[in-house]
Amino acid sequence: MTWIFRRALKVGLVFSLAVGFTALAVSGARTVLLDVYFLGLGGVLLLAFVRATREGAPAADPSDFDRALADMSRRSPPDSGDLTLVHDVKQSMASAFHLHVRLRPILREIAAHRLWMHFGVELDREHERARELIGADAWELVRPERPPPSDRLALGPSPTDLRRVVEDLERL
Repeated sequence: MTWIFRRALKVGLVFSLAVGFTALAVSGARTVLLDVYFLGLGGVLLLAFVRATREGAPAADPSDFDRALADMSRRSPPDSGDLTLVHDVKQSMASAFHLHVRLRPILREIAAHRLWMHFGVELDREHERARELIGADAWELVRPERPPPSDRLALGPSPTDLRRVVEDLERL
């Protein structure tokens, strides 16, 4: 606790010297400087008393919010890739636009990789051969020239339709 008062004494001394030199340099504003001086010293003393009181007070138990915050920071974050994909699948069933923008690129990447690795077929260049290998349901979703949905608020495919697309891609 003595460090608090030593620090307050140092700050008060520096402040007093600054106000003193200013009073010598300025001739007409001594009453304003005196007001500023007392206000500044009062602030330094008040800060010192608050710090001394806080240091001397017993440690309070953390609140429920502080405990929850500490628990959240200690937990390791879940594998966000899996959760993101689950979220994208659910959102794609609710929105055709979300299917086109978020899930379709992932399915296209899977289809392109499997076509290339198993058959040596490029999805974007060999349309007819890729359509034969992939199947009608999956092709409709991963075809290169598929336009975005005209109604952005339309529902996406049902879970069974998405399951068929995934099964078609797994068969590759």
